[in-house]
Amino acid sequence: MPIFRDLFMSQTLYRKYRPQAFKDLVDQNHIRITLMNELESGRIAHAYLFTGPRGVGKTTMARLFAKSLNCKNRKKESAEPCNACNSCKDIVKGRLLDLIEIDAASHTGVDNVRQNIIDNSRVATVSSKFKIFIIDEVHMLSISAFNALLKTLEEPPENVVFILATTEVHKVPQTIISRCQRFDFQKVGVKDIIDRLNTITSQEKIQVDEKVLKAIALASDGSVRDAEGMLGQVLSLGEKKVTMDHIDLIVPHSDDTLVIQFLGLLTMGDIASSIELVNRLVEEGGNVKNFVKNIVEVLRKIILLNVSSSLEKFAVSELDDELQKEMTKISSQLDSQELVRWINIFLRIEPILKVQTDIIQLPLEIAILEVIENGKEDSDHFTKGSSPKMPGPVVSSAKRNDNPKSSLKDSYVKKEINRDPEEVVKNESVNEDKKEAPVLKLSEVQKKWKTYLKKLREYNHSLALTLNVGKIVEINGNVMTIAFGFQFYLDRVWEAKNKRIIENILEEVYNTPLTFTCIIDNTLREKPLPEPKQKEEETNALKDALDTFGGEVVEG
Repeated sequence: MPIFRDLFMSQTLYRKYRPQAFKDLVDQNHIRITLMNELESGRIAHAYLFTGPRGVGKTTMARLFAKSLNCKNRKKESAEPCNACNSCKDIVKGRLLDLIEIDAASHTGVDNVRQNIIDNSRVATVSSKFKIFIIDEVHMLSISAFNALLKTLEEPPENVVFILATTEVHKVPQTIISRCQRFDFQKVGVKDIIDRLNTITSQEKIQVDEKVLKAIALASDGSVRDAEGMLGQVLSLGEKKVTMDHIDLIVPHSDDTLVIQFLGLLTMGDIASSIELVNRLVEEGGNVKNFVKNIVEVLRKIILLNVSSSLEKFAVSELDDELQKEMTKISSQLDSQELVRWINIFLRIEPILKVQTDIIQLPLEIAILEVIENGKEDSDHFTKGSSPKMPGPVVSSAKRNDNPKSSLKDSYVKKEINRDPEEVVKNESVNEDKKEAPVLKLSEVQKKWKTYLKKLREYNHSLALTLNVGKIVEINGNVMTIAFGFQFYLDRVWEAKNKRIIENILEEVYNTPLTFTCIIDNTLREKPLPEPKQKEEETNALKDALDTFGGEVVEG
């Protein structure tokens, strides 16, 4: 019997240790502080909307708020409930008549809304100051149910408070959202989850390896409830000390060693060994979906290493010294543009893995071929040449490039690389006379370029990355000239579908019809020498990342 009791208690940790005061909440400080200020000042809204991912504290926050509102002994100018009065005790035990919790997923119809909410809200409270309705998963209500709720939500009785909770706020009508005070909950950070799990294990008097807690926190994907549920499963094993050896079947952890080995084979161009590793993984019962997910995560970390040494703490802090060395080695062999291409390939096969079950490794095998074979094509592209895919002038840099892989096919080059400088000036002055007056100044276009890329990213993320590598060099009439360092960027933006998207967003952002042409500028392939002073002043990681993607090539 004691063993069964311990097992039961360990399986319900998220209920056993549910926070009973605002100070016990994990993260969500921006919401906690606002609600506590409202309680202290007495300025209470009539309706609240809590939205965010699962297991991050929406329902817990709602119950704490309800408890504080109806607490009999709450101190003046304090938000914390006493947890000792009858009202607080009844809420903890789930028996307070003036707190009505409704699961909208099982009460979707208009009749349920009328009976359980509208009619009930008109009845006086039994013993509390406020009658509080907590409607969980409110997005599940039908349209007619929302319409019935609307009037009561807009003008409820004076002593009634509504708290709506949802994980899918986009399904809630704007008419409902506009009548609520909205709070957006965020995923909880790994460190905060680990601290929470440490608190629980201390109270349970069970020793758990720090690596186990970290693995649980990473696997929970920012959900405190999921983390506490997995910890409950781990503690149910009944071990006095829990190590990584005990959690293989419970916590899906990242096999970084295998992933880094796989990426090392890809960088060497070893197709056979890469495919053999994947098939060995399948034969041993490995999860291909998790493996692909881990590949993308490790590639992201390698990009961070390429971007700046200041981001190293976010990239390799979870790895041992040997894996850090291997990851750094891979980082030195791949530039950021190639890493982005790899990530796009592996992201593309993730949805296929969810539906394809007959040969689960096939999409990954195809991805291996695409990564390695297309990589060879890109490296040979400028040597072999290809047929033109776009009209208009394509201009090479005035600076000589001695790398044979960077030379363009003659049909693309309209100006010679080693021309007389005086002739260049003369020809360019002649061309100036033929230019049309620009509809926008170049400075105006460049000023809003980041806004344009942000808007484009909503429609096509990879296309925005490609354009960010380019540089706007000229506006002639309504034609924008964009320079790229490599031809494959030029080919991508000139595809009919992509060209249409780019021009549509140009018109939307700049409020005038704009089209574009492209040129090749070899100087965009060259990475400028870093200036120590500038590097010290660089503190914005996002700007650092954008600068790196903007044409800088990391030499292997």
